[in-house]
Amino acid sequence: MNRQTLCKGMKFTVAFFLVTLIFSSCRTRKGTSTSAGTTNEIRPMKERSIDELMDRLDSSSFRPEWMNAKASVTTIVDSNETSFTIHLRGKRDSAIWISITPLLGIEVARILITTDSVKVLDRLHGKFQASSFEYINRLLQMKVNFETVQALLCGNFFAYKKNENKFNSVYLEDKYYILSSLTKHKLKRSLEEKDPNKAVIQDCYIDNINYRITKVTVDDQKIKKTLETTYEDFRLADGSMFPFRSHTTITAEKNFEITIAYSKVETGEPQELPFNIPKSYERMH
Repeated sequence: MNRQTLCKGMKFTVAFFLVTLIFSSCRTRKGTSTSAGTTNEIRPMKERSIDELMDRLDSSSFRPEWMNAKASVTTIVDSNETSFTIHLRGKRDSAIWISITPLLGIEVARILITTDSVKVLDRLHGKFQASSFEYINRLLQMKVNFETVQALLCGNFFAYKKNENKFNSVYLEDKYYILSSLTKHKLKRSLEEKDPNKAVIQDCYIDNINYRITKVTVDDQKIKKTLETTYEDFRLADGSMFPFRSHTTITAEKNFEITIAYSKVETGEPQELPFNIPKSYERMH
C-alpha cells in the first residue's frame, strides 16, 4: 500500500466517522425484495404499533457506559481499496475516540468526537482540525450530530432530521418489521418516482426476535445522497446483541463503501481518551 492510497483511505474514513457513521443507509423503498425467501407483499402491520416497536427498540439497544473495541476496516473509494485497523473507545452520550493504524501498526490519525465538536489529528502530515458539527453540516450539506454517530456505531435506532422526518408506518417483510417515514398513502407514489415534496425517506429493518436493527436506509432526495448500512454477526455483549460486522454504501457525487469487522468489543471499564495537539502541528484549512 503506497502513501497516497493510505492517505486517501484514511481521509475517507475520517469523513465516514464524521458523517456516514451518521446515518445508516439510504435508498427508495422497493415493493419486491431481491433476497431469496422474502415476501413480495408489503402490508401494514397491526400486531405492532409504532410506539410499541419504538419501546422494544429502546429496550434492546446496545448502550454500555464505557466501550473499548478493535476492528478491521476496508474502504473502497474511486475503485481504490484500502484496509487498516481502528481502535475505538467511547463513553456513552459523551465522547467517541478513534485511532487509525495501517497494517504496519503505526498510528496515522486520531479522532475525538464529543457532543459539540469533532477533532482530528493527521499524524502523517503534522496537522490538526477542530470543528463544530454546524461547520461539518454546512460543509457536507448533511445533518450530523453526536447522537447519530453513536447510534450508528452501535447499531442503535436514530432519526435522521428528527424534526422533519417522523416515522408513520410499520410494515412486515419476511421476518422483519420495517419502521418507515413513509405513510401508506405515500407508499405507491414513492415506489413509482421520487417525490420532491418528501425530503427524506428513512426505513429501519428490525428483526422480529431480538428487535435489533439489521438495516437502515436513508434517501435524502433534496441533496441527492443515499446511504445503506447493513448489520450482521450479532453477538451478546453487555447484555445486548451487538453487530460485529457492518457494511455501508454511500451514493452521492462519488460512490463509497466501507466495511467494519470487529474483533474485540469490551464494556464496563473506564477508558482513557488521550487527545493532545502538539505545538508543531498546523491547523488544516
